Amino acid sequence: MTALDKFIRLESLGLWKQSETSQKKEVIVSFGKASLVMSDNKDTPLTHWALGAVEISAANDERVIYTPDKNSFETLEVSDPTMNRAIKKVRKSIHRPRSQRGRIRILSTVLTLICLSLLTVFWLPTALADYATDVVSDAKAREIGAQLLPHITQYAGLPCQSEQSNPAIKKLEDRLIGSKGNRLYIADLGARYSIHLPGGIIMANRVLVEDFPDTDTLAGFVLLERALQKDDPALHALFLEAGPVTTLSFLITGNINDKVLATFAKNHMTKPLVLPDENTLLALSRSANISIAPLAKTLNNKKLLGEDPVTGSYDPILTDPQWLALQSICEG
Repeated sequence: MTALDKFIRLESLGLWKQSETSQKKEVIVSFGKASLVMSDNKDTPLTHWALGAVEISAANDERVIYTPDKNSFETLEVSDPTMNRAIKKVRKSIHRPRSQRGRIRILSTVLTLICLSLLTVFWLPTALADYATDVVSDAKAREIGAQLLPHITQYAGLPCQSEQSNPAIKKLEDRLIGSKGNRLYIADLGARYSIHLPGGIIMANRVLVEDFPDTDTLAGFVLLERALQKDDPALHALFLEAGPVTTLSFLITGNINDKVLATFAKNHMTKPLVLPDENTLLALSRSANISIAPLAKTLNNKKLLGEDPVTGSYDPILTDPQWLALQSICEG
């Protein structure tokens, strides 16, 4: 403490009053280690006050009366101007760091709370959704997709079924989806051409088999949903929409509230079409050896049309009889 070191050898006379009823007593006032020391004329310490707690009770041009704290009746009267200036300076040097530390603590607390709030709002939901999506098994994802299907049918028709069309559906799944766990359903999706659900479920609108001359446009939308599965999987969107509390509950219990699924189904069915990353879609088109041109024309996407990786002839997806059977899948 620089100010205290400067005045450590300074002494003066003062009048000390121990209590409200006691008489004033002449004492020698000096500085100790962070304290103000009162001694008698034999240099015997009578009391000492903490400098940080010393208060000024009264003051004028000739004298200053101090107390050890706000509520004490003990007083010290000092008339030496040098000692009074020294006490004032030392008290100021003690109080200033304390005030700064208080402001720093408040500022640190506020900044910490702001950072925690920002993390909770912006980082935590995404981080939890990422983690939950990564740890969910394929079987559990298919289970969630199956739970979502009844809610989806509140805004779309039931998946169409026909024994005659099963070979065509299986052939489409093998050519376009690949994974044995993934499924393709044809249903009335209203204004949507296609949609995908957790667990590899892809749903295509019945108009893609009823109103188009061949399977190419249907195949394009299936590949589009596969690309979306990679770029923005429905399972991740579900956890993100559900929020951190529901996602944490799922990680603990393995269950998702039915109301959460119903809300997600509604939002998922009514949200606008989002195109996947073009490179992902083009890579899938190249891998399946299917032109992306029919999809690009349906979406009126000239840029995608100009980058079609399959421009020559390619193996047909279905035979004519299989295509005819698929076109009647929703008539049974």
